[in-house]
Amino acid sequence: MKSVKIFGLVVLAATTMALGTSSAMAESTTLCKADENPCGEANRILHWHWQTLSGAKMKLLAGLVTVACDVLLLAGILLRIFPPRVILHVKISFSNCGSCTVEELEGGETTIEVLKEGHETAKVTGEGVMFVDCGGEALECEYDWEGLVGTAKGPLLSSETNGSVSITNQVVHKHPGGGGQLCPETSKLDITVTPLSATYITS
Repeated sequence: MKSVKIFGLVVLAATTMALGTSSAMAESTTLCKADENPCGEANRILHWHWQTLSGAKMKLLAGLVTVACDVLLLAGILLRIFPPRVILHVKISFSNCGSCTVEELEGGETTIEVLKEGHETAKVTGEGVMFVDCGGEALECEYDWEGLVGTAKGPLLSSETNGSVSITNQVVHKHPGGGGQLCPETSKLDITVTPLSATYITS
């Protein structure tokens, strides 16, 4: 399987979808099923699943080609907690990409770190490589997600019922040696995902 080495160990600042500044200054981060602060043990979320909004696919503008896909992120068991951050292991799948195929690295591991920045708000950062195949060696491209930063909002602030995480018009770079001659050196990425169940960003 082609590679998409996505979000490798550092989505450094993702508190269940929120990323952070300095550990000393940041609040602790907890993903909670209820609007309560501090979040009770019984309400803490250990599995966080998100998907793109209906009719609003992820879009990758790669030169003259726009790749649009539905995206599903399945956050498995919470790996470990580094106060004030929360770190999750995530599996990403891409579907309905038209004539293109987008994949995650086979056997690869996506890690998301969430860091609370304020009331119902967190910052998310991604790292890794996404493989995009649009039908021919010249358009087989690998894009580095390093440096991508998303904003997470809980249900109290988001326009979406369960909350949301958005990455808007941010640059992804061609991975060194990763792609055909027609792959642009930089492309732009837009994606908004919403949790499958209400997820409050608390402490």
